[in-house]
Amino acid sequence: MPFSRSAFAVTLGAVCVASTSAFAPQAGMPLPMRLAKSTSARNPLSTVSMAAQDDQEAFNRRNLLQRVAKSSVAAAILGPVAAKVSNAVTLAEVEEEQIKLFQDAVPSVCFISTEYTSMAAQLNLDPTQLPKGVGSGFVWDDMGHIVTNFHVINKVDNAMVTVTQPDGSTKQYKAKLTGVDPDKDLAVLKIDAPKQDLRKLPVGESAKTRVGQFTYAIGNPFGQDHTLTSGVISGMNRQITSPTGRKINGVLQTDAAINPGNSGGPLLDRAGRVIGINTASLGAGVSAGVGFAIPIDAARGVVEQLIEFGQVQRAILGISYLERLPTALESEKSGIPRIEKGVVVLEVPPNSPGASAGLKAVYRPPEKGAKPVLGDVIVGIDKYDIASPADLSETLAKFKPGDLVAVRTLRGPEQEKTTLKVKLGAFKGSSFTKLENERGADFAKDGQTINVPLGEIAPAMDPKLPSAN
Repeated sequence: MPFSRSAFAVTLGAVCVASTSAFAPQAGMPLPMRLAKSTSARNPLSTVSMAAQDDQEAFNRRNLLQRVAKSSVAAAILGPVAAKVSNAVTLAEVEEEQIKLFQDAVPSVCFISTEYTSMAAQLNLDPTQLPKGVGSGFVWDDMGHIVTNFHVINKVDNAMVTVTQPDGSTKQYKAKLTGVDPDKDLAVLKIDAPKQDLRKLPVGESAKTRVGQFTYAIGNPFGQDHTLTSGVISGMNRQITSPTGRKINGVLQTDAAINPGNSGGPLLDRAGRVIGINTASLGAGVSAGVGFAIPIDAARGVVEQLIEFGQVQRAILGISYLERLPTALESEKSGIPRIEKGVVVLEVPPNSPGASAGLKAVYRPPEKGAKPVLGDVIVGIDKYDIASPADLSETLAKFKPGDLVAVRTLRGPEQEKTTLKVKLGAFKGSSFTKLENERGADFAKDGQTINVPLGEIAPAMDPKLPSAN
């Protein structure tokens, strides 16, 4: 599944996508009758006669549109900002409300341009051959913090943030890094802009969203700044895969067009409040009407922690592990014994909480052809049983950094029961970008190295008409 700015190759796991179906009219039924039959039970417009043969029942275009505007169901079809739709409203007023929502949000939505100069050098390329990337973000507070996606700024050498003023003028700032949470595909940047130039967006509550609710996405698809697309919430509680391969749950699905360059931009409700952060879409590089946004309720806590601490206050063991248990075939090929439940520890970095406690990773003998040797399989933390990677994430979320916990494992090929005391750490990423850190170089050095592969860069594109034949 391509991210709206970058396409990441995920080794393990798949996105859970619900199937959808459309109304299928009965064959042979005249179209006006088919539509009327499908809507008559619930649509107040069905009482409006469309038979133009009878002059007394026919409506001219103006009267019909005004009646449409007075219908709440038809108003939904037309996609207005429904908060101010009343029986007296006209279509022009509906349009004005939608225009106002967009104009109010524009000064808060940022254009992010990124450069990858050092990567070009590593690939022995002329820096001009590597396109600048584009992404979106939005103003979070009057201190200059900008919220975006992690994959928008992954491995960049430089990021410029452009803010549009209410009068249409623009100002550009060089971004500093506040912090990242790659597992949630979130990042916070900092620009040194005067408070009067910053207009933060109101934040809504994604928990209150419902399927069918209007949505508005504003961003910079393909570098086309401040593009508005609209739609509805198409689904709830979707699951997508983050750039690190971890799962992001509770994701919002919308049919508002989300394309490369929209990443990091806001998904708004009808009142102009942020309910999600546009992140990914299905489709081969273009919107397929199935877009995904990280719910703002899940993102808010992460953003606030990054601003306050420069890192996510999420308890971690500091290890890497299999995202799912290997199948019988995979076990046979890899040499790792078949595991029925638990979490297989793949790597235990030095100085991590897991290393300090003595957790053992899969051991790979140096001899050619030798099969890897199983280390620890985590099966519990304190009173909580761990049967899968999802259980591990949910259990760690119950603790905070610094907590001392008992980690129960099955160790080695013999599956010996072992209990280790682990002091949980906190995630702090570094070494994934050359952006200056908001807290200085020393803060940036003291962290856990992140090396998430970079996918496709979403460049700015100049629209061109096809040549005449």
